[in-house]
Amino acid sequence: MSQTPPSRPVLNDRYEIQGRIGRGGMADVYLARDQLLDRPVAVKVLFPEYASDPNFVERFRREAQSAANLTHPNIVGVYDWGQQGTTYFIVMEYVNGRSLSEIIRSGGALEPRRSGDIASEVAAALGFAHRGGVIHRDIKPANILVSNQGIVKVADFGIARALNTTTEQGLTQAGAVMGTATYFSPEQARGDQLDARSDLYSLGVVLYEMLTGQPPFTGENPVSIAYKQVHEQPTPPSQLTSGVPEGLEAVTLKLLAKNPANRYSSADELRTDLRRFRDTGIVDVSRGVDHPTAAVPVIGVGTVAAAAAYGAVADRPTVAAPRTAGTTQAMSRPGGPVGPVTAPLPPVEEPGRRVLWFVFAVIVALAVVVGAVAVLYNRLNSTSSTQTVRLDNYVGKAIADVQPAIKSLGLTPVTNEVVSPDRPVGTITGQDPAEGTSVKVGSTVTLTVSKGKGSVLLPDLTKTTQDDAVAQLQKLGLQFTVKQQESADVPLGTVISQDPPPGTVPIDGTTVILTVSLGASQIPIDNVVNLDQTRAAAILGKNFNVDVSYEASDTVAQNNVIRTDPAALAPAPKGSTVKLIVSSGKTPVAVPAVKGLSESAARDALQGAGFVPVVVYVNLPFGSSDDGKVISQLPVEGTLVPSGQRVTINVGKAGPAPTTTAAPTTTAAPTTTTPPTTPAKTTTSHT
Repeated sequence: MSQTPPSRPVLNDRYEIQGRIGRGGMADVYLARDQLLDRPVAVKVLFPEYASDPNFVERFRREAQSAANLTHPNIVGVYDWGQQGTTYFIVMEYVNGRSLSEIIRSGGALEPRRSGDIASEVAAALGFAHRGGVIHRDIKPANILVSNQGIVKVADFGIARALNTTTEQGLTQAGAVMGTATYFSPEQARGDQLDARSDLYSLGVVLYEMLTGQPPFTGENPVSIAYKQVHEQPTPPSQLTSGVPEGLEAVTLKLLAKNPANRYSSADELRTDLRRFRDTGIVDVSRGVDHPTAAVPVIGVGTVAAAAAYGAVADRPTVAAPRTAGTTQAMSRPGGPVGPVTAPLPPVEEPGRRVLWFVFAVIVALAVVVGAVAVLYNRLNSTSSTQTVRLDNYVGKAIADVQPAIKSLGLTPVTNEVVSPDRPVGTITGQDPAEGTSVKVGSTVTLTVSKGKGSVLLPDLTKTTQDDAVAQLQKLGLQFTVKQQESADVPLGTVISQDPPPGTVPIDGTTVILTVSLGASQIPIDNVVNLDQTRAAAILGKNFNVDVSYEASDTVAQNNVIRTDPAALAPAPKGSTVKLIVSSGKTPVAVPAVKGLSESAARDALQGAGFVPVVVYVNLPFGSSDDGKVISQLPVEGTLVPSGQRVTINVGKAGPAPTTTAAPTTTAAPTTTTPPTTPAKTTTSHT
């Protein structure tokens, strides 16, 4: 007997959990149904290991409060916050679509116009939040959702903070940096005070990644990435991906300015330039041009030489090392003096923290010096404009392996993706210049890279049958997996949902998951075999619709149940139709012809056919030729009668010979008297 599947968990008697759809840094995200309002919602549930920590619980609660106060078309709405036992959860708007990180990961760089549109909608959300006094502090592709209708929404205000708030209100340890290293701003990496322009820097990183398929800075660990955020300039997107418009590149690089003063002053100002780019393709971002590399303080080192060495590279500004309170020091860089720099009074710190800061400052200073020496060495060794390198054959190799090798030669790799059904994704199919060519250091090498079989438009497969959906996927050349799920609303065998949703997907690497309905919950069919029809119908009628039909049976008594369809104990959806097959009696048999046979022969013939002979004797005159033979039968020959029924045969029985009486002799004329005929008698014999 099949078991009833376990019921889905319900939070606060309202939100029925249907399945996990995501996982964040401190919580799982589930798809659920709001049973009160009958709508899908997303429920974020804090990890159990964090639920016992008051700091995490408070941060979780604050996320709900921060986002609930932000009602905007481009911000994921928050509906509710609650606790059930030790489980803390936030109920949010369900966005039926994908995150921007998934879109970039599956399809690579976006078309420039689409990149600008997405950045504009994110800027609209940030502008609204900033006007409400909230900075997000964790803008990244994973927190940007794109619905199936193309609507962009910003999610996860988990580490949002009020503008001009200098502390985490007890939620963060001293010196901790909140955010994601790949996307946070230089001031965020240094632990400085943040403002709205920090969110705009993070959006610049996202825009850069949309245009090139990769963030501007990567590294082996968050520390190395944070160091690059502070010290290094990004490679212009047009050098990594062809076709990046000059205006959109200018907007991106302005967002990535190290000095916040050189970025856009507000998200609204950014949106104005993005709209201008969309309408005209021309953007003027001349205001606030950043230096090649922003000034980097050398903390805790009392030597001017370290700072000067760093500032001498690539015409970078020289910055004064911190000094005692109230002192001023004039520093210079090539091209003119910077002017006096006044060091503020240092904050009062505990001795242990001061030592840690000093050690950290020494490490940073040494790294700066080593970097400066390395840059100077490379420049001294590459001053000759005639220095060349010889290119290897890169065709057939993986782009991930070739790019570092080309960079190590002092060359710049530029990729151009093409559809190539015969080459795996990421494989180089061509190069320019060709193998063996000698090129100058600093030159560009164009690599043609396979993006596999290309992409196809995935249709909406929901509400179609499983067979139809599978046929469409096979026709498109996509891989697929089928899962089954009970559903009282979707007919059996019909697709409930699909992942990924409708839209453009790559043929290589995409597996479509179809969730197909099993129909309503199923229960076993009662065993009513051999029961009377009336009783059986009453039992089955409690859970099913009953449809009665009849057929002959030599083993089951008339009006008793022969079987059910589906069979007894088989699972069937509650409310479905079950056929009840009832016995109409034994199988009909044709009555044999026995008229004219002797009684014994007729008996044998009827008994051999499964009938019960009943003999009725009919008196016949003496000497009748039908004496001892069957005169007639009922039912007549050929009639279909259930086996075991009685068949009556009429057998003739002739009377005895008549008796003659002689009259006595007299003298008178003799008179002959004929006795009256005795009426015939009929006798019946039953076998």
